[in-house]
Amino acid sequence: MALPVVLCIGSASVTGDALGPLVGDLLRERYNALAYVYGGLARPVNGVNYEQYVEHVKRVHRTSVIIAVDACVGDARDVGTVKVVNGGITAGGALKKNFKKVGDIGILGVVAKRSEDNLSELLATPYVFVERMSERIAREIMTILTKIQNMLR
Repeated sequence: MALPVVLCIGSASVTGDALGPLVGDLLRERYNALAYVYGGLARPVNGVNYEQYVEHVKRVHRTSVIIAVDACVGDARDVGTVKVVNGGITAGGALKKNFKKVGDIGILGVVAKRSEDNLSELLATPYVFVERMSERIAREIMTILTKIQNMLR
């Protein structure tokens, strides 16, 4: 059985974009997730190294289920929601940097409203809001990981 991979995308230098790294740290440190977890506050998967991580995951974890986690902007009414999508995600859209699609399952946390200046919206997102969303997402991922492990038994 190949362990699942959780790719936690984002940057600690932008509050709203810290969602992925916070989830990664929670999965490793609080939950000791039975998965390969890439991305955290100290070693983020971000615009600088995203392509290298995606290639590494595709090369090394060919048979693993890949869960990609990222923050996103959306309609004002959707702020605070978590979207789980089949087929992965395309990171970087909020800043018009559409990277390669990654993942079998995508988890997007809507942390701010879409605007003409998404970076300002992400920078203005309260840290405690992102922290609480990351805790909710980490718990949801642990549920998904348990289901995957039960299916593979």
